[in-house]
Amino acid sequence: MIEGLRIIQKEAYIRFDYTGDFSEVMGKQCIDAMVEACSQVQLSKALLDCRHMTGEIQIFDSFRVAKYGVKMIGIIYKTALVGREDQMFPDNFVENVAVNRGVNPKIFTDIDEAIDWLKE
Repeated sequence: MIEGLRIIQKEAYIRFDYTGDFSEVMGKQCIDAMVEACSQVQLSKALLDCRHMTGEIQIFDSFRVAKYGVKMIGIIYKTALVGREDQMFPDNFVENVAVNRGVNPKIFTDIDEAIDWLKE
């Protein structure tokens, strides 16, 4: 279990709330935990709430995390990422990296919009 990661199973998705350091290493560990948890219960939708992460991640580190997520995605076919405005890169960078590689994530700053999108 990752310190600072809380996993909550909902009816149609699994929610992951992460309150630790915002880094490439932790991003990859969160992806691994998401894939494992979704596989165990056979749910293909995940929500990662990053609003309470601390620290700053460089754009190239985000690129590597997004590429890792594409490679490791497993059973997950729909992922909502929720963050604060100050955590967002211009032009939906992380989302575009994944979409350009055939994965279906969406980045939000509003948790309710993210949940609605997952339930569609």
